[in-house]
Amino acid sequence: MKRSVSVCAGVMAAMVSFSAGAQESAPEAPPPAPAEAAQSVPVQPVQEIYKPVNVSILGGLSTNGFSSGNVVNSLSLGLLTTNAGRVDGLAMAMVGNWMDRESSGAALAMGANYAGQVRGAQMALGVNVAGGSMRGWQASLAANVVAGEMVGAQLSTGVNIAAGETRGLQAAVGLNIAPDMVGVQTSSGLSIASRLEGAQISILNIGGDVSGAQVGIVNIARRMKGLQLGILNVAGEAEGVNLGVLSIVGNGQHHVQAWVSEMAMANVALKFGGKYFHTLLTVGMRPPLDGEPRLWSSGIGFGGHIPVGFFFFDLDALASSLHEGAFIDSSNNLLGQLRLVAGFQPFKHFAIFGGVTANTLVTWEGEAPSGTDRFKQGRVFYSDDVRVQVWSGLVAGIQI
Repeated sequence: MKRSVSVCAGVMAAMVSFSAGAQESAPEAPPPAPAEAAQSVPVQPVQEIYKPVNVSILGGLSTNGFSSGNVVNSLSLGLLTTNAGRVDGLAMAMVGNWMDRESSGAALAMGANYAGQVRGAQMALGVNVAGGSMRGWQASLAANVVAGEMVGAQLSTGVNIAAGETRGLQAAVGLNIAPDMVGVQTSSGLSIASRLEGAQISILNIGGDVSGAQVGIVNIARRMKGLQLGILNVAGEAEGVNLGVLSIVGNGQHHVQAWVSEMAMANVALKFGGKYFHTLLTVGMRPPLDGEPRLWSSGIGFGGHIPVGFFFFDLDALASSLHEGAFIDSSNNLLGQLRLVAGFQPFKHFAIFGGVTANTLVTWEGEAPSGTDRFKQGRVFYSDDVRVQVWSGLVAGIQI
């Protein structure tokens, strides 16, 4: 019995000593890594120092001192440059103004203005830059740049660039660029917007998704919803009006027309444009008949198109030169036609059409082509060396 008690006591003593040894030998937790320690320390806000007025010669040679990044001024004047963390008021220098964080008010310089954020105006003969967002306006001779969101206006004789969402106006002599624009871009050069709600009014307009209007000599859009008005309009897809001398629309009209008229002319035309307006490029020929010479025509026309189910109605205005003999001979005859036709289009690329025409033939310095008014129902008017003949006619043809 004594032996059993001794054994139990020895086992218990060994367990106690093992436990105590384990506690004594447990290593301490390693200190946090430097990166973890840095993350755990909250970022302290910039301790701003308010100095109402700063007078500067160049950089740190100013009443702000060399550590000017945390200084706030109401008035900052520089012989060459100024530098401050923020200016709530006016910054003015001969060469440039630099505000690390924000400019609230106006910054005026002969050279350049920079501010992290702009709330107000930047005006420079050279360059204005907002490193972040801008709510206000920039005016320069060379370039205006906003790296973030812009609400306001950029005015430049050179280049305007907005890198973020833009709401307002970009007006330049040279170039406007914005990725996402709600407002107006106008330029005597080029305007570019990836997405636009509003208007582009420039010599050359380039847009991605445009909802509004493009007015210029050349207008290009990936998807257009609204008005394109120019000499050349190009759109991958369009909903609205494409009005120009030449409009190329992916989901618009692309047809060839062939028709005959009361003049015994066989005519062929390329018809292309948007959903409601189109351009016609025409050529025609009348073979020699009853001793009459061969007659050629070439011209251009513009028209409106009204689709109604399987039917359509076109009202076209055409102008053509008429000349006898060879196709490339000179001509003293101009034929103007107003054409109203109705068509039946059972398939996308096949239709038949017919209608009436009102014709006016103006001839100067020579005889008019014979056999133009087949019905002999028109009238002829003379004025000095000009002969004007008017009559009505018929057309019928196919469209593919």
